[in-house]
Amino acid sequence: MNIKNVKVRFNLEKENDRRAYEYLKESETSYNKAVISAICGYMDLSESKATEDAFLERVIQTIRQETASINPLRGLLQLMQAQPTPTAEETEDENNQAVLDFLASF
Repeated sequence: MNIKNVKVRFNLEKENDRRAYEYLKESETSYNKAVISAICGYMDLSESKATEDAFLERVIQTIRQETASINPLRGLLQLMQAQPTPTAEETEDENNQAVLDFLASF
């Protein structure tokens, strides 16, 4: 058998420690099964979140690149406006904000 023993201590004066101890105490399964399930569930969630964040960042970067290169009305708007055109940074900031607002609507 390849069994490893791990000792866990709970400081009941700390909120998270107390809550974790209460969950274990009230669990209908053994402490071992409850701890193993909690650790595996947390790690799976953490890995899933990292994957989702990386995917979202790639989508945002792609949208930023495409919106920066495509603006068919820019020349027409420059002719019609009496005000100076916004700087590239201002335009990019506005485009980025519009993209983030669009993504937030999902």
